[in-house]
Amino acid sequence: MGRHRRGATREVTVADLIDELRRFDPRLEVRLAVQPRMPQEHAVGAVTEADGMVWIGEGGRRGYAPDEVGDRLGWT
Repeated sequence: MGRHRRGATREVTVADLIDELRRFDPRLEVRLAVQPRMPQEHAVGAVTEADGMVWIGEGGRRGYAPDEVGDRLGWT
């Protein structure tokens, strides 16, 4: 998700995100991982629409993400 066939980044749509999330248990919590060199864990905040896009707000830093997160996201 988020990459074009040739490796160029592309925009992720709501449909793309829904399709990705369907693979997981709907009871699982969701976190955002940011900063590839030292992955940090952030909660998901409010979600809204503005300026022709859907915005997912950051709900507060929770600490550092486990090493496995960076590995599975392809950051290591």
